[in-house]
Amino acid sequence: MKFLKQLLNSVGCKRFSIRRSTFETIVGHNDIKQILHRAVISEQPIHVLLMGKPGSAKTMFLTEIMKKLKDSYFIVGSNTTKAGLVNQLFEKEPKYLLIDELDKMDGNAQVSLLHLMETGIISETKIGKTRQLELTSWVFATANTCETIIEPLLSRFVVLKVPEYTFEEFTDIAIRRLAKEKVDNYIATIIAEKVWNELGSRDTRDVIKVGRLANDGRQVSYVIDIMKKHRCG
Repeated sequence: MKFLKQLLNSVGCKRFSIRRSTFETIVGHNDIKQILHRAVISEQPIHVLLMGKPGSAKTMFLTEIMKKLKDSYFIVGSNTTKAGLVNQLFEKEPKYLLIDELDKMDGNAQVSLLHLMETGIISETKIGKTRQLELTSWVFATANTCETIIEPLLSRFVVLKVPEYTFEEFTDIAIRRLAKEKVDNYIATIIAEKVWNELGSRDTRDVIKVGRLANDGRQVSYVIDIMKKHRCG
């Protein structure tokens, strides 16, 4: 009995460790991390849709799941047709289906996805030939808006709105990401401040753009001024 308890505790600790470390590269959003952890380990499929503006780390959540779970498959909604989706489901049979830009997926593909989520069955008929597959999949998706997602499909998701980062979180992200670009912390902090206050951007991708265009503090201001002058809108 003592051995059994030790074994169960060991397994439990390992599982907890995996859950804690899955999204460690993503700053903040701890409550969303918890829901995604719970969905991944659920015995029955739970589908999660992350809604939010660009730069709020939505896609990073999907890529982290893809890295951790070998039986996952990543697609981009804007590049996916009904036929393409069905073919990939038959070919890959993913346990975890990751869809970036679900709101840009066409209506027919959304209907096929709905059928998968409702029944766990994928079927296709071509020139009198029919193929069918039973597939249990968890669907994790992102979207900027829910306006173009059909209501029956939307109702199958746990919808989580991903909030924009605070300035402190934004700066933390800038320092982390620009460190990979070999930009020191001081310059990274300047870039974060100017992107946030002068460019008025909350998209962390803009931090990377400026970091790659500017080599020092003076050049940061120069690059930001040009971006402000020529931006759309």
